[in-house]
Amino acid sequence: MTEQIIISNPAKHSIFTNRWGRITLWFLVVALVATSLGIVGHIAYFYYRSDHVGHLLSLKEQLQISQIQKNSGNKNYSCTPPAENDANPIPAGLLSIPSIGLNQAPVVPGTQGPELNVAIGHVTTSVWPGQIGTSVLSAHDVTWFSHTPSLNPGDTIEYETACFIYKFSVTSHEIVSSQSTITNTNYPSLILDTCWPINALYLTNTRYLTFSKLISEVPNALPITTKLQSGATLNIPASPALASAAKFTFPYLPFPLGVLSFGGNPSTTWEQSTGPTDAEVPTVEDFYDAIYSAQHNNPTWFSQVAPTVPFKNTGVIQNSTEIKYVSDVNPTLIVQNTTLVGYSISGYMLVIGGNAPGKYSYTVTATVTNKTLYINSFQFGSYG
Repeated sequence: MTEQIIISNPAKHSIFTNRWGRITLWFLVVALVATSLGIVGHIAYFYYRSDHVGHLLSLKEQLQISQIQKNSGNKNYSCTPPAENDANPIPAGLLSIPSIGLNQAPVVPGTQGPELNVAIGHVTTSVWPGQIGTSVLSAHDVTWFSHTPSLNPGDTIEYETACFIYKFSVTSHEIVSSQSTITNTNYPSLILDTCWPINALYLTNTRYLTFSKLISEVPNALPITTKLQSGATLNIPASPALASAAKFTFPYLPFPLGVLSFGGNPSTTWEQSTGPTDAEVPTVEDFYDAIYSAQHNNPTWFSQVAPTVPFKNTGVIQNSTEIKYVSDVNPTLIVQNTTLVGYSISGYMLVIGGNAPGKYSYTVTATVTNKTLYINSFQFGSYG
């Protein structure tokens, strides 16, 4: 008698052919995709916020340094670093490492999430850079300190405040445990601290340290004699009522600030002076005053900052409930030699609610008359 071996069809018992199995698998796939998108979105937002807010903090400190330099005869200011403030990190100085392309990165007190997400943090139990002892500055490996392993002995690290510029020379590197202790030196030294391995998108228990020692300390002397002579002090014609309502607070702006550029024919002397930073804040404030006036359907306010522009030109944003800026706000300063003669700002926005919700391009231009900014063109165009 021949023995028969019956091989059951595995497909009949597969999760892929079972109805509820397929449904379960489908939900698992959807959950996995959603989780992956969430992680990618979180990383993208982290990089965007780090770059955007970090740029604003850097600009704020540059302006602070500029203002103190312009009033260098006034001894009523202090270079004492600000206190740690998780809710609103305040820059204490700027860190630059030319050999790895790090330029004027903001340094704030504290090393918690709110600080390290937007700036380089100062370990508050250490001294500040330039003081006798070891100063420790920390940053995420995937942001400001992502290239510190490529530093070589002798490379320069610069820490700038309104009062001094401290220069350190790199001496060595070391990979240590996160629980390691650091020896305090009897001379001014600086350690840059970040996670190891570099570019790890997760918390690690090892740290990459870059050691350096102070080699020079000089008073911070910006080129005051070459600062913008004509138009350095710009007036905004907004009334106190408009200014109070708009509540424009730099650098915490209601729109993403991008890159400052120059048009016209600016001199090299002007570009290397405090002229650009002197002009950027009133420029973006003037722009926002006009947007705010139109959005809140107030032709009186709008006419203050744009006296020659018909209010009807702003119809697409009048009475809107929200304006989302699709692109960064990138001011272009128009300069002839050392004189600011105007500015232009263009970009894209999404208008929600109001008279004409939708996606629009915008272009705003202004001129300077008697050191006062006046908008002379306000235009919108559809896109998308």
